Amino acid sequence: MRVIRIGDFSTELCGGTHTAATGEIGLIKVLKEGSVSSGVRRLEAVTGEGSLRHFRKDHQLENVVSTLVRGGDDQSPADALKQELERREDELKKLRKELDQARMKSASTSVQSAAENVREVKGVKVLATRADNLERAQLRVLIDNLRNKLGSGVVVLGSVSDGKVALIVGVTKDLTSRVQAGKVIAEVAKKVGGSGGGRPDMAEAGGKDPAALDAALAESYNVVERLLQ
Repeated sequence: MRVIRIGDFSTELCGGTHTAATGEIGLIKVLKEGSVSSGVRRLEAVTGEGSLRHFRKDHQLENVVSTLVRGGDDQSPADALKQELERREDELKKLRKELDQARMKSASTSVQSAAENVREVKGVKVLATRADNLERAQLRVLIDNLRNKLGSGVVVLGSVSDGKVALIVGVTKDLTSRVQAGKVIAEVAKKVGGSGGGRPDMAEAGGKDPAALDAALAESYNVVERLLQ
C-alpha cells in the first residue's frame, strides 16, 4: 500500500497503478460517474492519448450535428440538437394523438353502424362486433357509448392490434343479476386462446389467435343465451 499526496489538498491510499507526478497523466476526459455502493461514487475517465481520441470523436460528432441542426449564435450544437429532438418529440406526440382520434372516430362510425344489427336473445338485446387497432381505453369508451345507446343489453367488442386480441364485455346494470360480463368473457376468450375477467357489468380479456376472433364474436350470442337466467 502506498500513500499518494497531491499538493497540500489530497492524501490518498494507492493500491494499484500510480504515477510519479500528475504531469504523466496528461489530459483527462471523464466518461461517466455513478454509484458503486452506498456512499461510494466512481468516476471513469481516459487519459493521455486515449482522451485525445475521445475529444476528436466528440469534435467529429459536433460537426455532424451542426450540419443537421442550426442553433443560434450563442447556442452550442449539443443544445441545438436537444432542442430539435424535443421539437420532434412534441410533433410525434401530436401526430399520435391525431391518429388515435382518427382511429376512434372511424371505429365509432363502424360500430354505430353495426349497432343496427342488434339481436334479441331471450328478450335481451345483444351486440357483438369488432373494432380493430384500438387501445383498451378506447374500447371501454365504445362499450359505454353502445350500452347507453342500447339502454338495456349486452355488448361484446373485439379488437386486433399488433397481432394480439383484446376483448371487452359490457352489461347494463339492470341485467347483471341475470348475466355477468365476467362469465361471458371467460367463455368468449377461450375461443381466441385467452382468458380474462372483471366486474359483473364490465370485463376484459386478451387472446393469442386473431384468426379466431370473428368466430368467437359470433359465438357470443350463444354464450349469452346459455348464461341468461
